[in-house]
Amino acid sequence: MDTQKFSGGSFVKVANVKEGPIKERIGTVTLGKWDKPNLVFESGNLLSVNATNNQILMRAYGRNSDDWAGKEVELYLGEIEFQGTPREAVLVRPISPPLKPAERTKPLSEPKAGRPEAKPEQQKPKAPKDDPFNDSVDDLER
Repeated sequence: MDTQKFSGGSFVKVANVKEGPIKERIGTVTLGKWDKPNLVFESGNLLSVNATNNQILMRAYGRNSDDWAGKEVELYLGEIEFQGTPREAVLVRPISPPLKPAERTKPLSEPKAGRPEAKPEQQKPKAPKDDPFNDSVDDLER
């Protein structure tokens, strides 16, 4: 039995990478607070994925987080801009080779946040042109 799941994980913070990078292997990706993904590493450590890290991981391993499992990454001290101010942050550097497009699973078909999912236009059935009760303006000839 793997007892790691009983010890709980701790989030990797800036202080953890100040003295040097950390190598981790992604175990899974879960939904964390504020609708951000959390990387759950095989070590039990966690990393809340900011927009910068999300872009890096998507470029390397695709849009579907299922493709990220098993990939080795390096966590290092970097800097991002947050609300117009530069801040230290834990950044992700892919170590495992990027996936080729053919190796990626089909992207998930989730609607974008804040945008309603596009629905195919519904076409009205057209009455035959010789129908005496057809009063559709669509069938008028000009």
